[in-house]
Amino acid sequence: MQDQSQQQLDASYPAPPDYFSLFTDANIARVARSNSGDAAALLADSDLRFLIPPPHPTSGSYSIFGRTWQVNDRLPSLSEQNIPQLYPTGPIDRIAELKKLNHSVVFEFLELVDVLIKDPSQYAARTDRIRNIFVNVHHLINEYRDHQAKESLKLMLRRQIDNKRLAAEATRAKCASLKQSIDRLKQDALGSQAALDPAVAGNRLLSESSDSVKPSPAVSLQSRINSSGIEEITAMFSSLS
Repeated sequence: MQDQSQQQLDASYPAPPDYFSLFTDANIARVARSNSGDAAALLADSDLRFLIPPPHPTSGSYSIFGRTWQVNDRLPSLSEQNIPQLYPTGPIDRIAELKKLNHSVVFEFLELVDVLIKDPSQYAARTDRIRNIFVNVHHLINEYRDHQAKESLKLMLRRQIDNKRLAAEATRAKCASLKQSIDRLKQDALGSQAALDPAVAGNRLLSESSDSVKPSPAVSLQSRINSSGIEEITAMFSSLS
């Protein structure tokens, strides 16, 4: 039964656990109503304990879908993985060490070919050495993952900023082009209206001419005096008759 459960957990799409049938509306309501310590203790002794969320792990490791994960996500050392470390500890030149390991892989591969020719039964030791070299190479590369993640994030943010700047510049240029087009359409509309309405054009010309030719103050005063004198003479003759 335990082997079957382990196979289900290791599957790509594991089946739900056996206690999923306990998550009914009635049981969830009972757990929600149980707020006192005694009720919580009773629930811990019954099947309803599966409905109580477990505390979050703060240290050590936890298992999910048949795999073990560390709470504090970090790169485990080679000694923790029971793998011999083929490069010195402390501050090192990783590029130089990677080149040395690369040369070691080539040498061990040639040795493996020689062993397969002379004594094939001794191939296991050579393959184990090649495996250890590759694990050391991958471990050195994985130590750069934090730096790679930071640089990748910086590059992604720079690209987003550049794309937004280009989009803003394109929007400003399009707005300026549209404004020029609208102004040109307004001028064309005013010109077309003046050409199609002669009365409006004539009144505009008359108003412009009357504004340009205005009588002087003396002439206007003389015309007022003459008009008033004629009116008085006309009124006198009409009374005599």
